[in-house]
Amino acid sequence: MFRSQIKRHFVTVLLAVVALPATGLDSDRDQPAELSANHAEMNNATGIGIYTGDVVLIQGTMRLTADKMTVYTTANGDLQRVVAEGQDDRNATFRQLPEGQLHYVHAEAPYMEYQPAEPGHVLLKKGAVMTQGPNEFKGETIHYDMQKDTVTAESSEGGGRRVHITFFPEKKEAEQPSKNTTTP
Repeated sequence: MFRSQIKRHFVTVLLAVVALPATGLDSDRDQPAELSANHAEMNNATGIGIYTGDVVLIQGTMRLTADKMTVYTTANGDLQRVVAEGQDDRNATFRQLPEGQLHYVHAEAPYMEYQPAEPGHVLLKKGAVMTQGPNEFKGETIHYDMQKDTVTAESSEGGGRRVHITFFPEKKEAEQPSKNTTTP
């Protein structure tokens, strides 16, 4: 048991070092949220909406898709929390462009929670994958803290499904070809 805790801590530290870059665009939270679905039920008194059937939520660069989505809003209409659930073999998906980055963060899992307000995070459960560019994180559970710029991945109970990380070093600028200084 102690050994698995050390491994889990090591993976957390390792992921913090090679974590996916920073928070989503600050302007995303200020953009209107657009939602489409096959069926919608919204309770204005509670601020809770339940949307089913090919649900798509877009706010700025953030795009969230699912078969079922429960959306919690504040009294003034801001997104507070979104629970997205896939169905059968179709996962919920998340995509957002982090501030100052060239590559989108992509994530998918059967169950996902997105909390855009500070500190901002995405929780992926039941077998998750998160990528940015060529870098990839896989685990039973992944927590992406957008403010702290960290990713924590955990394996399944009993170790049946281990955390898998693939990351690539940044490419250095191409070196200038060396001049041949030999004489004939």
